[in-house]
Amino acid sequence: MTAPLSPAELDDLRALAGAMIPASQAHGVPGADDAEIFAEIARGAGTSTDALRRLIATLGEGPGALARLDRETLEARLVQTWGPDAGALYALALMHYYRDDRVMTALGLEPRPPFPLGHPLEDADPALLAPVKARAPFWRPAT
Repeated sequence: MTAPLSPAELDDLRALAGAMIPASQAHGVPGADDAEIFAEIARGAGTSTDALRRLIATLGEGPGALARLDRETLEARLVQTWGPDAGALYALALMHYYRDDRVMTALGLEPRPPFPLGHPLEDADPALLAPVKARAPFWRPAT
C-alpha cells in the first residue's frame, strides 16, 4: 500500500494545481489551489499518489520546495518536463475543479449532478451509425 502524501508534498501539489488552473478575477472563478477544491483533489489522489510523488521529485529540490516558487516558475517547469505524471495531476485537478459549484455557476451551468434530473439530448440521426453497423466484425469470436 502506498503511503499517504506528506504535508510538504500536499503543499507542493497545491502550488502545482494552482499553476495549472489559476484563479481568475475576470471570470469569477477560484483556482485549483482553492482550499475546498484542493481538499477534494487531495482526497481523490488514491492510485495517482506514486505519479504525484514522482512529479514532485522531478520538479522540486526537496519537500516543500515547489510551494515556495512563484506561479510563473512553476508553469515553466511544468511545460519543460510535461509527461504522464503531470498529466495525472492535471486530470485529477480538472475532475475535481469542475465539480465545484462556484465554477459551474461561473460557466452558466446549474451546479447539480446530471442525474436524476437528466439533461435534454438532441434527436440523433440513426443514419450516422449505418457505416459502423455495416462494417465486418474486427474481433475474434469467443470460443
